[in-house]
Amino acid sequence: MKVAIEGCCHGCLDNIYKSIENKEVELLIICGDFQSVRNDADLQSMSVPEKYKMMGDFQDYYMGKKKAPVFTIFIGGNHESSSYLEELKYGGFVAPRIYYMGRSSVVWYKGLRIGGLSGVYHKNNFMKLSQEKYSFPLNPSSLRSIYHYRKDDYFKLKLLGEANNMIMLTHDWPEGIYNYGDVRQLLKLKPFFKQDIQKRDLGSPFTMSLLSTLRPNYWFSAHLHTKFSAFVDWNVGTAVPKKRRDVDLETKADIAKRVKFDDVKPSCETDLKTSSNPTVEVRSTKTEKLSNKMDDGEILLDMDDEEENQINEDEIILEVKDDYTEKKKEKRQEPKLLKPTHFLALDKCLPRRKYMEVIDIPLSDINHASNKDEMKPFYYDTEYISSFKVIESCKEKLNMLTVEEILYPPLNLYEELIYAKKNYLRSFELMSNEEYDRMFNIGMNSFVQTAKPNEKHYKEYRNPQTEKFKINFLPHDST
Repeated sequence: MKVAIEGCCHGCLDNIYKSIENKEVELLIICGDFQSVRNDADLQSMSVPEKYKMMGDFQDYYMGKKKAPVFTIFIGGNHESSSYLEELKYGGFVAPRIYYMGRSSVVWYKGLRIGGLSGVYHKNNFMKLSQEKYSFPLNPSSLRSIYHYRKDDYFKLKLLGEANNMIMLTHDWPEGIYNYGDVRQLLKLKPFFKQDIQKRDLGSPFTMSLLSTLRPNYWFSAHLHTKFSAFVDWNVGTAVPKKRRDVDLETKADIAKRVKFDDVKPSCETDLKTSSNPTVEVRSTKTEKLSNKMDDGEILLDMDDEEENQINEDEIILEVKDDYTEKKKEKRQEPKLLKPTHFLALDKCLPRRKYMEVIDIPLSDINHASNKDEMKPFYYDTEYISSFKVIESCKEKLNMLTVEEILYPPLNLYEELIYAKKNYLRSFELMSNEEYDRMFNIGMNSFVQTAKPNEKHYKEYRNPQTEKFKINFLPHDST
């Protein structure tokens, strides 16, 4: 399938669609900062300086004055219309032919499996559970934290098995991915990244952990306003860069990943078995800050309170390894050759910026239901929904875990979660085709216009797409 990948949108839909004219693109993927602003009320829920609070192009697509020329899927970033995206927190069409993936999700489109995690990493807020409901208009603290993904968002994807034929989307980068590409060239373009790379907090440690679990064929990101590609080969033992770079790189014997958080005590230090997965460098310091040495036109990547971002110089460093495929590997009779992960980050939509790439991506499964009926090309993923249901039902257990246990949960808990996930999967496999379609097919005409374009003050809307999702997958009373 010919897929167009775009970095940060920042409301520039017209230019993005113009960029793919006559390229026979079948799907457009946007990696965050989409800015689905319907009206003045939505503008007030967007965390950007006042001078950047602009309506953008989206309103015309929402109102039907313009139509997306190609089916479009996007994840959320850190500059979003949070009021509208919270209305569709489990995912949904924000306009005809434009679909938001929700806080986290996995979907199928015409035989292509696509996973996504919206928002950006923040070390303090990550350890909190996703808030069930926000009070709008947002207070200043919520305005700057609503787009931080949380441990339950992460865990819904972490429970998935190896997904080598999958596309994965995140707004921020997996921390350490720069080691698998040309970091020297990256620093030529963005020299102020050097300090963050040296401290290992340019990206998100938990999405690097996710990368080592899922091992997707493609991983696309944005956020840092530059193009960067990397290549992770899973068939060479421990996946390490081809060349050593200026940053610290470790080999299979010493590539231990270090977790650095305020709440970790020395007695918690854990010695875990060496895995064949690339391991994860985890730091708790500022991950979205890029300093003020940016171009005048750049939007600040995050604007959190200074208090939230204070670095504790006495923090303890732990060695943690991240691997849940080790047990599976012991049972394998023959080694399985995996496709490498191709990582690509792109710039924001501006003239002379590298914000777009068109890639011919092999289908994940030509026999999937999404590839059988052209009238039904779009489905929820059954494994993700199974994982979603498991995590939603055991958030209290998840809330008891420490930082290192989020990366490497106790074996008994992990097996309990996997067992529950498999039970849900089995029940889905026993469904009739009609029942499966009723629950998992996402209707291409599901969009419903809720807010009026002239609305200046926030109003709460119950979006039918969210209500249907809750009925199918959250039968209990859930906000």
